[in-house]
Amino acid sequence: MRTFGRFKFDNEFFYGELVGDEVRVLANPYWIDLEPTGRVAKLASVDIDRPVAPSKVIAVGLNYADHIAEMKRTPLGTPLLWLKAPSSILPHNGTIEIAFPEHQTDFEVELTVVIGAGAKNVTVEDALEHVAGYTIGLDISDRDLQKIEKQFARCKSFDTYTPIGPFVHTDVDVSDLPIELRRNGKVCQRARTSQMIYSVTQITSFASQSMTLMPGDIILTGTPSGVGPIQAGDRLEATIGDWPPLRNSVANTG
Repeated sequence: MRTFGRFKFDNEFFYGELVGDEVRVLANPYWIDLEPTGRVAKLASVDIDRPVAPSKVIAVGLNYADHIAEMKRTPLGTPLLWLKAPSSILPHNGTIEIAFPEHQTDFEVELTVVIGAGAKNVTVEDALEHVAGYTIGLDISDRDLQKIEKQFARCKSFDTYTPIGPFVHTDVDVSDLPIELRRNGKVCQRARTSQMIYSVTQITSFASQSMTLMPGDIILTGTPSGVGPIQAGDRLEATIGDWPPLRNSVANTG
């Protein structure tokens, strides 16, 4: 497994590969090529930024049977897709700002796919050739708006409503990894990625039939059961496998 991310040192942003406690600086984003610059920075001396810069954030709903049950929905027979605003992305250690504190606003932990090569009408068999790697994502959702609106874009696209990171991992099998979310130290969601109804390859192929997937795009692959509300002062910690955890705090807007 190799690990990549985007980092900030003083006022400079750069992509790099994490090797031990060092960040080896790359000339370009890792999904384009892995050309090194020869520069090395200590991880402790840099800030961790958003690990990818997508043109599109694609979300998948109703992809775990137990989550379908808790949401009192029925399976659709195909993946349920919608788009989230790229401006909703939040990095590791960033603060989720609740847009409407009087609304129920829920957490959802999700395995997140990073596209590496452009994809249009790809087959399930060829889908992994277009995947650069994977990261941890949260799909923060305003349930009050979701209940009254027929589509999900607005209720899930407020600024800070898509925390991802801290890093992107490549050369890893994600077909059966533990996925977990803790709120204030208490386990709220716990499942395995093998419980997904539609696999990474099926989702990637399906999405590419209706839109061109561009390098750097991300796909949130759905959440297991246990979703619940957040409020100001909460701290969330999401994990997948043995990857470094994604940690975020919660506050009210303003």
